Amino acid sequence: MFAQINSLGLYGMNAYVVNVEADISQGLPTFDIVGLPDAAVKESRERVRSSIKNCGFDFPVSRITVNFAPADIKKEGPVYDLPMLFAVLLATRQISGDFSDCVFAGELSLNGEVKPINGILSMAIKAREEGFKRFFIPAQNVAEGSVVEGIDIIPIKSITQLTEYFNNKLVILPALPNSEEKQNFLDIPDFKDVCGQYEA
Repeated sequence: MFAQINSLGLYGMNAYVVNVEADISQGLPTFDIVGLPDAAVKESRERVRSSIKNCGFDFPVSRITVNFAPADIKKEGPVYDLPMLFAVLLATRQISGDFSDCVFAGELSLNGEVKPINGILSMAIKAREEGFKRFFIPAQNVAEGSVVEGIDIIPIKSITQLTEYFNNKLVILPALPNSEEKQNFLDIPDFKDVCGQYEA
């Protein structure tokens, strides 16, 4: 069984699309991650395994292979926890639906809570440029992600909340841009207002 979920990675300050592919096949139970993952990405196996079990889903006793494409760019950090878990659930038919217009990013705790990550602003801009309609991010990153207009930023607190959303048991409204934060940002002092300091 095969499934693919869209995610995003960071290369310096720029974001790029990452396809998280999960394949579940017969054989000795293993959980392999390929596609140039760093140590933090490899550790995602244990976070994903525990989150699946603690959220009431069945962790497959099979050969699990997760691939991050493109495979020629090193993947760093825990940003792929959420899309990896979702790809495994989709491949094992524990969830269903069309996720082609969605993109996911977030770190997981062992009990299935979604924790904040770095680089959400760059990722949101890239997601909009690539034509994705919905970007599912940690709720604690919502102030940063909602600055980007033209894409629905969906704040997620836990795996249970996310699966209930896709099963039409829960409504999660897209985050609205925080106009107050934008206004405060515009009101900060500017070097052009400094008198008598031409170099500054």
